[in-house]
Amino acid sequence: MSIFQSFRIGFQQVRQAKRMILFAWIVNVVLALTVTVPLLNLLDGYIRDTVHEEQLLEGLDSNWFETFRTDNSENPLVRSFDYSITGYAPFLIHYEALMGGTMIKVIGNFFIDMVFRLKIRFDLLGPLTILAFVYLLASTFLAGGFIGSFAKSYRVTFQEFLMEGAKYFGKFFRISLLFLLVSLALFEWVFDWWTASIPEITYNDPSEWTPFVHYMIRNVVILMVLGFLIIGFDYAKIRTVVDDRFSALFASWAGFRFVLKQFGATAGLFLLLVFIGLVFMVLYALVQGTIYASGYWSILLLFVLQQLYIASRLGLRALAYASQTQLYQSRMQTDHRVEVAS
Repeated sequence: MSIFQSFRIGFQQVRQAKRMILFAWIVNVVLALTVTVPLLNLLDGYIRDTVHEEQLLEGLDSNWFETFRTDNSENPLVRSFDYSITGYAPFLIHYEALMGGTMIKVIGNFFIDMVFRLKIRFDLLGPLTILAFVYLLASTFLAGGFIGSFAKSYRVTFQEFLMEGAKYFGKFFRISLLFLLVSLALFEWVFDWWTASIPEITYNDPSEWTPFVHYMIRNVVILMVLGFLIIGFDYAKIRTVVDDRFSALFASWAGFRFVLKQFGATAGLFLLLVFIGLVFMVLYALVQGTIYASGYWSILLLFVLQQLYIASRLGLRALAYASQTQLYQSRMQTDHRVEVAS
C-alpha cells in the first residue's frame, strides 16, 4: 500500500470518527479553561471599576498591558501571559520554545528528580508546566483511543474508543516518558552545547550572516531529529497495539526499526501530514490577519476561528494515527506474505 492509499483510507476512518474528534476538542477546551477562567476573572476585577473596558474592546493597548503585568507580577498566570497572544505571533513563540526544548527540559528534569533522586522540585511546576503535563496525559489517552480504534477492521463505537484509550494509557505513557528522556538528553548534551558554541565559532567573523546561517542549520537539524523521534515513537505506539507488545523499550526499538526499514514511506507520509499542517497554519494566519478586534462580534468571530483551527489540528493528528496505522498494517501484511511464499 502506498502512502497516498494509506492517507486516503486514514481520511475515511477519520471522517467516521467525528464524535471522537469532538470529544478531543472538548477535552482541549476544558483544559484551556483551567487557565483562561482564572485569568479572565483577574482581568475582570482589574478593569471593572475603570474606564478601560470599552477602550480595550477596540484593541489591546500595550502600555495598559504592561501596567497590568506589573501590578500583578506575583501571579504566575500573568507572568506567562504575553501581549502577542492576541495575534498569530504565538506560532513564533512556540517555535522558539521548540528550538530550545523548554517544556521538554522542565517536564523531563522534574521526572528525573522525582524518580532517580526521590526529590520533587516544585520550583519547576509553574501553571503552564502543569497544564503541559496534563495535556501530555490527555493526548496519551486520546492516542490510545485513536490507534486502538483505527487498528480494527470495523467502525468502533464511542464507548469502545474510551475503552481503548484506557487500555493502552499505561503503555503509551511509558513510551511518552521514554520520548521525553531521549529528547531531554539530546537537548542538554548536544543541542545546548551546539548553541553555546556558535558565538565562539563566529566571534571573529565580520559578517552577521555567518552566525545566522549557523543558527538556521542548527534549527533544521533539530527539526529533522525531532521529526524522526516523533515518527519512531508514533510507530512504537502502533506496534504496541497491532503486535500486542508490553515493553515500552522493545516497542520503541521495533518502531524505529520499522521506520528505518520503510524510511521512504514513513518519512513521505509524515512530510505530507506536516505540509497539510503548515497549510492550516498559513490559512489561519491569513484569515486572522483580516479580522480586527473592534467589538464583541469581532472578538467572538476570532474565538470561533481559533477553535476551528484547533479542531482541524486535532483532526490532523487523528489522521496521522489512522494513516500511519494503515501503512504499518499493509506493509507488515506484505512482508508476511513474502516470507510465506519464500
